[in-house]
Amino acid sequence: MRFSGTLSTIIEKNKIIIVVLFFLGLLFTGLRIYDDYGVHWDEYNNQSFGDRWSEYVLTVLGKGLASDVRVSIEPGHDMIHGAVFELFLKFSEKMLFVLSDSRDIILMRHLTTFLIFYVAIFFFYLLCDLYFKNWKIALLGSLFLVLHPRIFANSFYNSVDIPFLAFYIISTYTLIRYLEKKTYLRAVFCALACAILIDIRIIGAILPFSALVFLVIDIMRSRKDAAAIKKIVMSIIMYVLFLAVLIVLLWPLLWEDRFNKIYKAISHTAHYRYCFTPVSPWYYYFKWIVITTPLLYSFCFFGGVFVSIKAMFKGLIRRYDENRPMLIAVVLFFVPITLLAIFKERSYNGWRHLYFIYPVYIIFCLKGVTALYKFISVKYSGRRYKIINAILILTVGYSAVNTLFFMVKYHPHEHVYANALSGRGMALAKDRLTLDYWGLSFRKAMEYILENDKSPIIHICTSNLPAWDNVNILPREERKRLVYTENIDEADYFLGNYKSIGKYQWARGEYPDKEEYYSVKVGETKFMVVYKLK
Repeated sequence: MRFSGTLSTIIEKNKIIIVVLFFLGLLFTGLRIYDDYGVHWDEYNNQSFGDRWSEYVLTVLGKGLASDVRVSIEPGHDMIHGAVFELFLKFSEKMLFVLSDSRDIILMRHLTTFLIFYVAIFFFYLLCDLYFKNWKIALLGSLFLVLHPRIFANSFYNSVDIPFLAFYIISTYTLIRYLEKKTYLRAVFCALACAILIDIRIIGAILPFSALVFLVIDIMRSRKDAAAIKKIVMSIIMYVLFLAVLIVLLWPLLWEDRFNKIYKAISHTAHYRYCFTPVSPWYYYFKWIVITTPLLYSFCFFGGVFVSIKAMFKGLIRRYDENRPMLIAVVLFFVPITLLAIFKERSYNGWRHLYFIYPVYIIFCLKGVTALYKFISVKYSGRRYKIINAILILTVGYSAVNTLFFMVKYHPHEHVYANALSGRGMALAKDRLTLDYWGLSFRKAMEYILENDKSPIIHICTSNLPAWDNVNILPREERKRLVYTENIDEADYFLGNYKSIGKYQWARGEYPDKEEYYSVKVGETKFMVVYKLK
């Protein structure tokens, strides 16, 4: 997209300043708001996961594998998730910061998760620059990655899906750099990134398998150059060797009986079933990606996919080197979502388990934006071109400002975002996908009660028990005033987040027939309600 000559010149001359200001502004924002978010449903499951494996690691380091070391393995979670990031968080908690209070521990986890996401955004900027050879498009892509309300909110508290998204970006960047120039050093960096990716979630194996496919293609294309083939083969050996060693080293599950454990991990990944949800239809994830992503991104995404596939079919072999990055994007986006459809995976309230493909989604979105700009440049000229180009810039700007406005207005509940396709008043999102299914808004409800009710002891009843975890992020003195009871007749307040799993379910009319004391809403749609019972 071209601005007026003078403005374009000023922007180009201040490239470094603009990029630095963007990343400094993002860092400043994250440091200001990281302590605003609540505690989600899986927080203590994740902490328990880290506790078990950190104890195992410390025991092995102290006594060795030959000792009678045992760890309680959960067949579902432990087989499809590695503990590498939770071990890092546990190391930070116990050794780096020496934390003991629940509030301090949770806030440290929120900040660390955001910082991993922050680093990934920088790598995404570099990745987009590789794809488009244009720093302004790369910065726009970084902005689109940040301005996704749900993913931005998750970047503070989701210690599984966000680190996986981060290393999906980093692994993709290191892969493309490795394929450009197959040095041993680049092979090692790519192996390290891919190993961490796999050791967060085993589905990350998609990336090294893709790497090997593209490396084999390069060997086939170099069949008449023995020296080039030897160089590629030696780098592959280095890559595979380091990848295998690092996967085992960073995944304690594989320290014993590793081949049997790897088989079980792959089997569990392919056939894992979440007990609370039905089998998802094949279009489930596409539907929720489109519904919970700003509409402009999706419009440009479909245009970018069309343009990319059309270009590849026209010159896939003849212009392979030029088309390879977009071919990698096609593989890294469509293979994961296709595998989930083939194996009929059950849904987890939306698409957070597929957040990792969103950066690739943005790459196609940027491809659509650049293709549209190129079409305008070829089709129009003079005053008409300037007008249409200005409309394009204003449309992108309006979408960004509108999304940012939502995030600021509903902070810290931007995770409930859904666009106009979610139905009038977000009816579809509320009825079919509980807006606050992780219960983060319980913190805001409890803070409101504590601020407005000065009683020394307050009894509360909630729609689901994990909501009580939000008490642990409150200041110590405030925590002491809240007492949980399962019996609604003994409670002073009832708190519900319209979750369909729990003792009290709004869908069955089990919420109290009382006047509301407080509610948290997006627009006119409530996703947290408090009733004063006494």
